Amino acid sequence: MKKRRFVIRWSNRLLLALILLLGIGSLFPSHVLAGASVLTLAFPVLIIPQLITLLLTLRYTPKLLLLPLVGVALLLFPVLAQIPFAADHSKAEDLRVASYNVRAFYQNTSAKEQIARWSADQDIDILCMQEVFRSNANLIAERFPFRTYAPKSRNYSIAIYSSYPIIRSEALIFDRIPQEIYAKYSAQFADIALPHDTVRILNVHLSSTGVRDRDMSVEPSRDDLMEASGFVARKIAKSDKLRGLQSEHILEWVTESPYPVILTGDFNGVPGGNLYARLMRHLRDPYIFKGHGAMGSFEPLKRRYVPLRIDWTLHSPELNSTGQFIDQVYFSDHFPLVTTFDL
Repeated sequence: MKKRRFVIRWSNRLLLALILLLGIGSLFPSHVLAGASVLTLAFPVLIIPQLITLLLTLRYTPKLLLLPLVGVALLLFPVLAQIPFAADHSKAEDLRVASYNVRAFYQNTSAKEQIARWSADQDIDILCMQEVFRSNANLIAERFPFRTYAPKSRNYSIAIYSSYPIIRSEALIFDRIPQEIYAKYSAQFADIALPHDTVRILNVHLSSTGVRDRDMSVEPSRDDLMEASGFVARKIAKSDKLRGLQSEHILEWVTESPYPVILTGDFNGVPGGNLYARLMRHLRDPYIFKGHGAMGSFEPLKRRYVPLRIDWTLHSPELNSTGQFIDQVYFSDHFPLVTTFDL
């Protein structure tokens, strides 16, 4: 019995120390501490051992219950930001805003036709896309009378399509990034006149990790695994620094908006860390209490049994969201994130 209590006590202490260490580390801006935001990937995973130790503590050492309860409390929001538990309370007349990284329509030869059909079937009112080849997007664009792209002069861009009038739009530049790369120009806004209000849609695509399927597919040997892990870690750290620079701009754009904001896009990171914590001072994440349906917005991770959400849609407190869900349609390497709002 003493040995069991000793193991439970130290398991609780080590888990809580790990959670605190990861939490503190992830709150550093990633351009200051490259790779910091990647630490948030561990939060949803840690809930499983934490719940196991909670149950064991409750059964064998209830006097030590405080530590696992603190651990569960610290993990609660990161876990709720990944695990949908609500029912669908949206209505047919709700505004439907979708964020979708369409992977330049490379997934298959009919991807653009399938996405056009999907947006019609889902009755999407505002479609924010990342990694768009404009020359291949005509079928999708036909549904939406109002459209804007960023950068406006390039075929490869991000886009906002709207059924409601766009009264002003602008391509935004992450000018803290010195290189002339796609990540410097992957942001835009559109002020959209809804029936009773004007909202600002901010559509962003944060720097990709650069990790490909083949990077994660290695032979099950120790040397191959170590080599692949180091290669992936270097890619992630480099891109994480760029995302840190991009996050500074996003915070400025949100706080300076003259209208209520809907911030949406591919953030290439899970909700958590420095950017998410600072954004939550101004915006709300409807997925936490109104998320429903399936988990995971990135297909290669979901296929490997890591169903994490790296696409976000956050909004100003003045707006009333009625639900958010990830639609499991295989037209890209991402799944579209759909948010409904009560007009």
